[in-house]
Amino acid sequence: MIKPKLMLKFFAKNVAKTGNPLGIENARINRWWKEEQIKRRGEWLFFTGMLYQLTPYIEPLLKYIERLENSKFQEVLRMANFSRSLSAFLLSSITPRKSLEETNKILSNIYFILNSSIDVFYIPEIDTYSGILMYEFGDHDNFAMHARSVIEKLEEHGVRRIVTVDPHTTYALKNVYPKFLEVNFEVKSYIELLDPKKLSRSEEYVIHDPCYYGRYLQLSEVVREKLKKAGINYEEIRNSGKLTNCCGGPIEALAPKISKSIAEIRVNELGRSKIITMCPICLANLRRVKSNALDLSEVLFDGS
Repeated sequence: MIKPKLMLKFFAKNVAKTGNPLGIENARINRWWKEEQIKRRGEWLFFTGMLYQLTPYIEPLLKYIERLENSKFQEVLRMANFSRSLSAFLLSSITPRKSLEETNKILSNIYFILNSSIDVFYIPEIDTYSGILMYEFGDHDNFAMHARSVIEKLEEHGVRRIVTVDPHTTYALKNVYPKFLEVNFEVKSYIELLDPKKLSRSEEYVIHDPCYYGRYLQLSEVVREKLKKAGINYEEIRNSGKLTNCCGGPIEALAPKISKSIAEIRVNELGRSKIITMCPICLANLRRVKSNALDLSEVLFDGS
């Protein structure tokens, strides 16, 4: 296991420098959008929080961390030049192009679906990571400092309503930011605002509820309502909703092997049906074990 304090310092240092925990400039990974496909003014700001953009780099990062786990060499996490070299490594050709294309497509799908439901716009320059990892690790000072910079950018552009795309970012902006700072914007998950079309899907699905959606934001029933409206059949399992079991993602940066074991247990619970989830971290971790995990947007998007 990686020492939590070392990993926290590594993440906090990268967030302060580049705006996200992997130390890669947001502009280099935020490639899902094209200028001619987005609006820069509207009612709801589309805020990705960068988690989907970061997930393709998780697998090579975990391989890196596995080499450091339980070894004396993990102290290199303290070194500034290590962060630079790791960022270069993650940006190299080792990262599968297919994963990058898939996550970009997911974000495009969500934006397209929302555009048919609400007045949504996007400003790439102010889209950034929420800082939730620092909060979860107990580094509230650095979290508050980063959150303040996020809020200042939003206020500069007069943002009043925000639609988010993942549970971690939603929870951070909606529930955690107000604990530390005054906020003047409304936050909704895209799941709450989308109006899905009636679709024809013959496959059987099972739902994996992300912890934040299931336990803290209580959006599990909303997910099911949207799937029913779209005419998509799904199977309920015992450990779901508020009682959902973890995918193992929250500890993947500290103990990759344990994280994968937890994912294996969860996949066995979910059975043979195709897995629907609504979280990029859950999606990446479940796919480490089983390739038939899908993002909710991939199921609801009809391509027309």
